[in-house]
Order: sequence, then C-alpha cells, then structure tokens
Amino acid sequence: MQESLDGLRRMLDELANESDDELVARYTPPRPPLPKGAYWRLRWLAARTLHALERLRLVPSYPWPAALRHAPGTRRTKPFLIWAVGTDRETLRRACAGFSKHPVDGFAPVLVTDVADFAFFSRLGWLVEYLPRLEGDGEPYERRKARFLARLYRGAPVLPVTAGLELEENGERIRRWLRQRE
Repeated sequence: MQESLDGLRRMLDELANESDDELVARYTPPRPPLPKGAYWRLRWLAARTLHALERLRLVPSYPWPAALRHAPGTRRTKPFLIWAVGTDRETLRRACAGFSKHPVDGFAPVLVTDVADFAFFSRLGWLVEYLPRLEGDGEPYERRKARFLARLYRGAPVLPVTAGLELEENGERIRRWLRQRE
C-alpha cells in the first residue's frame, strides 16, 4: 500500500508544480489602485505584515474550512483527499462506506472522483470534487481541474480509494499515517 501512496503523492506533486500560464492570465484580477489616505496605507501595511508572518509560520494561518457546515468537524479540521478517479461505481460505494464507518478525528474527507453518483455523495456529507471527462479542443478539462485541485490541496494527505476497502484490517495503520501528515 505504501507504494501506491507514494505514487499518488508523486503524481499530485507533479500536477501541482506544472505551470498553467493560461489560467493565471485569465483569472488573475487586475490590481486596483491604492486609495489615498493614511488609513488605507496603514491597512495595506498591516495586511502585508500579517501575510509575511503567516508565510514564515510565526502566526497560524486559517485556510478555508474543509468540513461542510452540516457535517461534523470544526474550522481547524484538515482535509484529506480520497483519490477515486477511474474507479467503478460499486467499488467506490463500498470504499466510501468503509471511510464513513471509520472517520478520523481532525480530518474531513474530500472525495475526488469521475463517477457521477451525486445522490449517494450528498448522503455522505463530504466535499466532493468531480472530474468530468469532457470532449473538446486543447488540453482535457479533467487534467486542468486535476492540476487545480493538486494546487488547492497541496500538502494534504491523500489516500487511494482502495484504502477504504482495507479499513477493517488496516484502520489503525491508516489513522496513524494520517496523523503523521498533520
């Protein structure tokens, strides 16, 4: 199982490190001019200082919460990815049932899948990232979105969907592995 975890982490790191100039050019908002006045200059300076302290890890940063409002979890709950791209519907359902029977405290599952079973997913109460296969010219949408998700969840622990099938036997080992990645 360690080989599949390492391979999956390596693939996501490669996706996250690929440059996407078209996306950056398209979605980077133009910088508005700084308003005049001492208040706005001090506010800009305070924001830059706070951002620098967060990057140096001197002040904790609080990213967007991975847990949904109606699902158990707190603002400090960290996401962990369940990579289920290319998995058939029945295997996915069995694995998700395994993950939901054995939740890990402090972590919110984020399911990444290409299976469109939204009625089942809504009953899980998890965040679901859907990677559809769309036809068209240029780079496939599925790859662009996978690259975006790899950047969004950079550093988050990732498990293959088959780990949900092994939770009965290896549940404690998987929990320990997740806690090491905290």
